[in-house]
Amino acid sequence: MKAILAFVSFFISLFTFCQIDYNVEILEIANQYPDGGGYQWSGTGCPENIFHKNQLIISKSATNTTYCCGFTFAVVMKLFQKHNLIEEKTVPEIKKFQQEWYAATPQSAEKQAVTALTHIGLGKEVRFQEAKAGDFVQFWRGKTGHSAIFKSWIINSNGDTIGIHYRSTQKSTNGIADNKEYFEGIEVEGRKGEIIRKRTYFARVTK
Repeated sequence: MKAILAFVSFFISLFTFCQIDYNVEILEIANQYPDGGGYQWSGTGCPENIFHKNQLIISKSATNTTYCCGFTFAVVMKLFQKHNLIEEKTVPEIKKFQQEWYAATPQSAEKQAVTALTHIGLGKEVRFQEAKAGDFVQFWRGKTGHSAIFKSWIINSNGDTIGIHYRSTQKSTNGIADNKEYFEGIEVEGRKGEIIRKRTYFARVTK
């Protein structure tokens, strides 16, 4: 009996070890895009043409610049295609996924990536305190929002979580780059935080 239990335990451990960590791969894909390239809030904001079943889902930005949800959409689609996660999805389903990722539907206007991943059945919402590197994050500052890939929390000397370190594309970095922003009520080196904690949402790719 002990031998059987040990055998089962071994295969459970092996299965767990062999599971793909999508978060690690999301970071790897995001980091493959070179920094810069320019930022412009117009057009598709996408760094390349995205196809599904040989049909164009969204075209590369005509100005060769990017904006946030265009960049993060390209990253998640590369992950999906690498692991054949959407091979059974229809073109209309992927087009709807893209629209939700871009907040182009009433249901996705607030949470974007959370809504898109949940509806397509390839992800889930993650609680604020459980976020980890490689999760997608949608946060708001007043009337403006930002789609990004979470890298780490910014923590002060007292152990307080005061901001977010992420990778995306934004005007302040003239395109794709790692960046840091702080929560409302926080000021660091003369820079006032604007991120609204209650309007910060995390999404994780799951199969």
